[in-house]
Amino acid sequence: MTGTPSASRPKMHIAGASPVSSPAQHSLLRAVAVATAPCELWFLEQMLDLGGVTTGTSIDGEVETLISRGVLNDSQAGLRLTSRRLRDGVLRGIPPSLLAALQERAALVQVRAGRPTAAARHLLGALREARRVDPELVSRVATDAAVDPALAADLLLAACDRDTAGHDTERRRDWLLAAVDHLMLAGRSGEAMEQLHREIAADRHGPAYRCMLFGRLGACYATERPSLALDYLDRALRRPDHDPVHRAWTLTTTAVVAARVGHPRAAQLMEAAGRAHGDAPSPGGEIRLALARAAHAAAAGSAPTAGRILRTADPDSVSARTQAAFLRTERIAGQLTLGEFAAAGAAIEAAAGEIGTLGAAAAPTLTALDCIARLAVGELPEAEARAHLALRAPRRLPDEVRADLLAVVVEVLFRRGETTAARDLIAAESPPVSWPDHLQWFRFGCAAAADPQPARHGELVRRTLWMPDRTLRPLLLVPHHAPRLVRAARLLGDHRRAGAISGHVKRIAGRVNNQLWRGVAHHVDGLVSGDPAALRAAVSRLRTTDARPALADALFDLAAADGSPPDEAAAAAQECAAVYTRLGALGDQERASRLAHGLGRGPHPRQTRPGHGLAALTAGEERVAELLARGATKQQAAAELYVSFHTVDTHLRAVYAKLGIRSRVELARVWDTHRPSR
Repeated sequence: MTGTPSASRPKMHIAGASPVSSPAQHSLLRAVAVATAPCELWFLEQMLDLGGVTTGTSIDGEVETLISRGVLNDSQAGLRLTSRRLRDGVLRGIPPSLLAALQERAALVQVRAGRPTAAARHLLGALREARRVDPELVSRVATDAAVDPALAADLLLAACDRDTAGHDTERRRDWLLAAVDHLMLAGRSGEAMEQLHREIAADRHGPAYRCMLFGRLGACYATERPSLALDYLDRALRRPDHDPVHRAWTLTTTAVVAARVGHPRAAQLMEAAGRAHGDAPSPGGEIRLALARAAHAAAAGSAPTAGRILRTADPDSVSARTQAAFLRTERIAGQLTLGEFAAAGAAIEAAAGEIGTLGAAAAPTLTALDCIARLAVGELPEAEARAHLALRAPRRLPDEVRADLLAVVVEVLFRRGETTAARDLIAAESPPVSWPDHLQWFRFGCAAAADPQPARHGELVRRTLWMPDRTLRPLLLVPHHAPRLVRAARLLGDHRRAGAISGHVKRIAGRVNNQLWRGVAHHVDGLVSGDPAALRAAVSRLRTTDARPALADALFDLAAADGSPPDEAAAAAQECAAVYTRLGALGDQERASRLAHGLGRGPHPRQTRPGHGLAALTAGEERVAELLARGATKQQAAAELYVSFHTVDTHLRAVYAKLGIRSRVELARVWDTHRPSR
């Protein structure tokens, strides 16, 4: 836009202001009107310079003239037109093609200044006026990590819609796929799926492109319906002529979904994904492989291994933009698994502060993790209040997030003694019954298992009891759920299932190897065996952690265990009642108080054992005798029972004394002849 002599150019008359006549003033007003925020002088100078406009004097003088005429207002933030009406009038006076050029010019200025968000807004404005703008500039701005995912998606979709002639088919396809990724990050999954279904129906570019679209559709369903995700991803992989890069993308995405749900072929899929990515690296492929490998490690209970894998991934890399939120939330989940509750809380707060970069889709997951963290340390009122707020929000929640928030509310209700309200919430839901979709409702099933009568929710609880056989990953996040499942299994009469869950927990404890999971392992062991020594060890270890509900539950079971000395049982009941009171778990506190009252009213209401013979063996002694009679060493028995070598040795000496024997040979003979029937 070049200047013309003021004598030959018509004057611009603006209501309530002196005439604006110079070319520089025309250009200044247009630049200010186009700007998405108050203008600084550097912005105006570069806009005029790119437009080839010369002022003849300093730009400062032109600006001062316009201020003195009441056209511009000045402030610390910058320059702006004196009214919205004036701005609208200036914009209406700019021809559409020129307005698009000004918006595009402003975008370039903002990009050079390192302001990609402002540049994206200008490009959107340009696309409203013109069919096409600089495609390189669009791609550059939309892929900048500083641009909010929702804004990036809108920009890319606008570019796709305007380029209907398909001047660059490959670029348009890349824009559409990137727009879908950004819509997912922005929490607009419904729009993402709608775009994909529309594009699949249009069938613009042949079967290979349809494969890409099916793959993206599978990725969209990963956090909603894993079964559909795996189906669409499988359809995308069936074509033999799939583009190598997109095949690698699809395989790495499939590996993540498969590992998260404990797919039986997860290991093979990860291996195939690794080979495909090595041959034809796809954007973000390294991140997806790390997520898949970490999920696979977690499925086997190896939480520390999962954490180490996730730490190798770089969430700040350009290719990690669409995966950064998953990385952050998985790392936080790993901290909760290890009992690092304070660190997890700090990480949740930090991630919430960066939601503009991570994407709005991460917000519900962070809220669920925050509620779960508060539940684990006993901040029950706060956990329930936050869960209720999130559940009442107008935006639709992903199934897993909604299930976790409902689980928090149900558990708090049971702990407070509001059993009817908890049961009503459970009855109102219809969780999926088949794998892998029902895995997302695991913690909801754990909450239902807290019902004193778990048979009321029989099918839900029974499905939940079997889920750890496929993957231990859902069990890791809330350690105190493991004893609850064992207790529910026993109440349902399924002692074999209770033993299986105990075995799973011992496997986790052996791999995590910290006080929290050792305590939980002792707790489930004590519930299965009835051995107060195991429950005593659980209490001792859990005292060193911040997991107050887990400690209180272990104290209650120690107090209620057959074989606990009367004084110890009464003290444990009183202590757990006090802990429940501090947590606000008034229903649990009432149960504990009743138990303490009963224990303090006379002789201990437990049967005494005879002094000699098989009937005299405690549960712990019987388990040691069983293993050693079958040929296990003391070391093997200690590992199997998750107790120390010293404990096994002590139990064995007691067994010898009660049975009147002196050797392992005699033990095997007695056991084969008079094996207990418990």
